[in-house]
Amino acid sequence: MSKKARHVRILDLLRKHRVSSQDELSALLGREGVGVTQPTLSRDIRELGLIKIRGDYQIPEEHLAAPPAEAIRRSLQQLVIRSGVSGNIVMVKTSPGYGQSLGVVLDSAQWPEILGTVAGDDTVFILLRNARFGRKVLRRIQEYSA
Repeated sequence: MSKKARHVRILDLLRKHRVSSQDELSALLGREGVGVTQPTLSRDIRELGLIKIRGDYQIPEEHLAAPPAEAIRRSLQQLVIRSGVSGNIVMVKTSPGYGQSLGVVLDSAQWPEILGTVAGDDTVFILLRNARFGRKVLRRIQEYSA
């Protein structure tokens, strides 16, 4: 099976099933007659740009539309532990394992003040278009997460 065909199968499986690990994805592919090694599957996940949201692999394009304000509020309430600002960067701490999920939420919110985010395991750095937006974005995050 070609890499392109395997990628299409992976995306189809993720649309039909909740998948939380590479082992689960490998097993689903195996049931469809697609054998894949762990290194190849890791590469496929990276090349497809798959992300984990709340523990399950997701297709990023399906999360690009700006979510409604209530969905942003719920996510911030659930994920934000503390936040702060320094210059044109806002730092947001989450529980371990939720940094990337929060980064996806903030990127998809498409707030005009935000240039982009960098997310780790439990921290998100928000790069602002201008340092003067720092307090405004911090205040919005704190209001949403209260």
